[in-house]
Amino acid sequence: MRKEELIKQVAESTGIAICEVRTVIEAALKETVDAVANGKTLYIRGFGTLSPKHYKRKVARNIHKNETIVIAEHYTPHFKPAKSFKNRTKNL
Repeated sequence: MRKEELIKQVAESTGIAICEVRTVIEAALKETVDAVANGKTLYIRGFGTLSPKHYKRKVARNIHKNETIVIAEHYTPHFKPAKSFKNRTKNL
């Protein structure tokens, strides 16, 4: 499902205008990205947790060129689904 399909489905199920739903969903997504980018963790009960995950600096190998490379420490977004979310999608 794409974002536009989600917007249409929410608008149909709630009876709210598509333009208003689009504004709310885009604002929620922007705030979510901003929070995780600023190092905060976002907890959504029944859905899951979004947080920045820290990876330490490490040494790796490029096997095609047979040389050693250094991967700098960095953060990536991490999602951990809630138990109810996992249980609902378990039999897919």
